[in-house]
Amino acid sequence: MGDDRHQQRQQRLKEQVDARIAAATETRGIVMIFTGNGKGKTTAAFGTALRAVGHGKKVGVIQFIKGEWPNGERNLLAQHGVEFQVMSTGFTWET
Repeated sequence: MGDDRHQQRQQRLKEQVDARIAAATETRGIVMIFTGNGKGKTTAAFGTALRAVGHGKKVGVIQFIKGEWPNGERNLLAQHGVEFQVMSTGFTWET
């Protein structure tokens, strides 16, 4: 008997969520920020951007630290309409 009530409650909850989804009229994007020590942040970010472009999504890239030097990832993504904003603030460690 408890399982039946649980299923009914879950069904009502699903119906409420479905109604909210159907009523939604605003399309929103997603912002992803890759941070942390060590290597791999740029590679992970560009991989995510490539997957999004492959699914027909609009993508923009903002790089806060790296400079404007040429790189293959940027060349490829730019060919697919990805806008880049590079802040060129330099690296954060003393050289």
